[in-house]
Amino acid sequence: MDEKESLELFSWHAFRQPSPRVDLNEFSRYMVAYCRGLPLALEVYGSYIYQTTKEEWISELSTQKRISYDGLMNDMEIDIFLDICCFFIGKDRFYVTEILNGCGLHADIGIAILIERGFLNVQKNNKLAMHDLIRDMGREIVRGSSPTEPGKRSRLWFHEDVHDVLTTNS
Repeated sequence: MDEKESLELFSWHAFRQPSPRVDLNEFSRYMVAYCRGLPLALEVYGSYIYQTTKEEWISELSTQKRISYDGLMNDMEIDIFLDICCFFIGKDRFYVTEILNGCGLHADIGIAILIERGFLNVQKNNKLAMHDLIRDMGREIVRGSSPTEPGKRSRLWFHEDVHDVLTTNS
């Protein structure tokens, strides 16, 4: 996206309006330049800073802190995020909430937070969806915990890994 389109997309997610707040215009332009026109990054960064104070924005800029998966979520949100990445894309939000609540997670809150931060969205018929890059990032986090031994991973979603783990009892 060009700079004008990027600034507008970022502003919709950060301020819920088409242009940045006057007092945060410079910071908004910095963030847009940092995202280099990538819509997904603009949405995630904008959603991350939505409803934060000017002081928090300035702190973010001055420390050059990178917004990352770890910085955006607590343990409950991480578990919900990884479960959705691996098992629940395209599933009904109510159905997923019931299952995750049954696992001791607070899915009502966690799913809402993931939606607010741009990691997840709800499509027609209340189906959960996310960008393929975000899904792949989540799956890679799980796979990376044990690249060569699927039986040691926290989640298995690929049928060949599941078959291997079950047939070798690993």
